[in-house]
Amino acid sequence: MHASHCPPCLPTFAGLALAAALWCLLALPAPARAEAEQVAAPSQRELAILAFHRPPYYTFDHGVAGGFLIDAVRRVLDAAHIPYHVTEMPPKRIVALFEQNVTAYACSPGWYHTRERDQFARFSAPIYRNQPPTAVLRADAAHRLTEGKGLTGLLAAGLRMVLRDGFSYGPALDKALARSRAPVYRSTSDNAALLEMLASDRYDMTLMEQEEATELLRRSPRLLQALQLLPLVGPNALPGQPQTRHLMCGRGVDEATMRRIDDAIAAVLGDMPDDTTVAAPAMP
Repeated sequence: MHASHCPPCLPTFAGLALAAALWCLLALPAPARAEAEQVAAPSQRELAILAFHRPPYYTFDHGVAGGFLIDAVRRVLDAAHIPYHVTEMPPKRIVALFEQNVTAYACSPGWYHTRERDQFARFSAPIYRNQPPTAVLRADAAHRLTEGKGLTGLLAAGLRMVLRDGFSYGPALDKALARSRAPVYRSTSDNAALLEMLASDRYDMTLMEQEEATELLRRSPRLLQALQLLPLVGPNALPGQPQTRHLMCGRGVDEATMRRIDDAIAAVLGDMPDDTTVAAPAMP
């Protein structure tokens, strides 16, 4: 018998591939590497559902995930017979994960489908249609408005506007804000903190999804007294509203799986779901 020999100084092709994969993983920053290890194992076929605390869309209370979009996604994945688990992760890290890890076997619910995000993610059929967006103002600032209550009038009113940094407000709002010369302050704080900033007179106005603003004011009678919603509807509506929200998925979710998800969305969620449980609060 003759044992086959390979020159010891020449690594095999499989060895080179393994070394390259290990090098790519180790080259990631530590937080990104941990997230990559968590969601990049499609051989287990358990889809990571990534979300963050943003009531009423997604909630994380004492480690228990909820919110009406999380509930909708659970129904969809159960119908599609796709195993999954829900993990809390900040929105900027979700985007960074999908940008940096082309094998990420993960999805995140409730994102707008934009041209920029098409560069690094796949998108499902719509899972939700928003109510029209709303401006949120301190009550005294709302009473001083003289230029009308549409977005153009609000931007021309000299109000101190604060928005959440890194968020899209939908194509129509994003374009209107980019064209405006009104000063806009950006904050990394969440929307609940932005409302506190308005109530404390640091700023006059912010923009928010009507569902979220309604829920946050419902939870705080103090904020409900101090702030006022001005929904951008009727003559104040923007073109292209309302927007639809989707599952944004990593490139590790193959097209066949995306088709299964879309089929389940059509079967389980019907025509176009909306959140019938969110009602506008009574304003003082």
